[in-house]
Amino acid sequence: MKFITPTAEELSFLRPDPLLWEQELDARPEVAEAIEQATATPAGSVYWRSTHDHLYSLELMDSGRGRPSMARVFGYWDRYEPRPVEHEIDADLMEFLIWVAQTSPGIDSVDVLKVAQFAGINISWPEGAVLRTPEERFSNIPGFDYEPRYTEVEGLRMAYVEQGEGDPVLMLHGEPTWGYLYRKMIEPLSSAGRVVVPDLIGFGRSDKPAAANAYSYKSHVRWVRRFIEAMDLKNITLVCQDWGGMIGLRALAEMPERFSRLVATNTGIADGRGSTEAFRRWRRFSQRVEMLDVPLLMRNTLKRKTITDAELQAYAAPFPAKEYQTAALAFPRLVPTRLDHAGAYDNRSAIEKLRTLDLPVFLPWADGDPITAPAEKFLRSIFKNCAPQATIKDAGHFIQEDAGEELARAILEWMAKS
Repeated sequence: MKFITPTAEELSFLRPDPLLWEQELDARPEVAEAIEQATATPAGSVYWRSTHDHLYSLELMDSGRGRPSMARVFGYWDRYEPRPVEHEIDADLMEFLIWVAQTSPGIDSVDVLKVAQFAGINISWPEGAVLRTPEERFSNIPGFDYEPRYTEVEGLRMAYVEQGEGDPVLMLHGEPTWGYLYRKMIEPLSSAGRVVVPDLIGFGRSDKPAAANAYSYKSHVRWVRRFIEAMDLKNITLVCQDWGGMIGLRALAEMPERFSRLVATNTGIADGRGSTEAFRRWRRFSQRVEMLDVPLLMRNTLKRKTITDAELQAYAAPFPAKEYQTAALAFPRLVPTRLDHAGAYDNRSAIEKLRTLDLPVFLPWADGDPITAPAEKFLRSIFKNCAPQATIKDAGHFIQEDAGEELARAILEWMAKS
């Protein structure tokens, strides 16, 4: 287990939740002494991050016997967000208990697992906790004849399509779309590399956890990182829009060694210092409806109005009922618009990391998107190796739908130079 020192600022945005309490740790002196040696302290707190990126602490207390006498484990959750899903917490605690067993003489980690199994502790998604859109919903989708592929991410099936060979071009969609958004760009960009277009968890053909608290900003970033690791993508050209950028830029900051270029369009990385009135109107609307009318939303947002009814319905394919839209309805409220908003601290940390990177950056921007208009200037202030400004005329927020072929040509020209 790797212990860390979180900053006081990070801790100020989190709330401690006591999870485990051992009041007679020194009843097994050899265990108490082994934990003291492993943590390098008989009293005080040590911190670590789990495989789910949650922060935990082990608090030790010495009652005067010269070794830890009491121990408590705390989880730290975002102050204004619900607890993470319980099986993630249980899995993280199991990792901790196995570490205790491996650290201490006389405790067998196999016995720990047997006790947990006997107690009915669940470290995976419970039955019925994950929805999967029926495959027949995707039959006869116009202009998207790519064979769906799947990989597993934390027990969830994550769907993607791919085309071409060579270094990966990873294209991340946003809200409330799916990989279909990139259908006009896959073929042309496949001439420059292996185009990989995943559906985010909760969207498209990917699995959709039913619980709203399964969808945090942190979990979306983690799932994309796990996807990149599962696919072993390296030397990535990242193409991202909307939430694809909010997530993708965090992934870039957290694993920069896997990326070689960035194309960000009509997206951003919110640092908690407010938002536009256009975004606030969208968020108020999205949080007051039971189900988004995705075809109507697309029709009203697009600028060029060339989309067909069949293509509009393709955007609704992943959502046969409102229960399937949990992720889509959660996204608008997850955008960090306050300094103490969940994700704001992590984004500010990511921005500082992004400032240090020297990879080529291209920011083609649609001119008809009031929600993300200020974000282009902000991104230019972060990255030091940006290509000259490139404006896509008469296009809106869903630039891939309005001007996919034009956008792909611009990206190819830039890639040839970078």
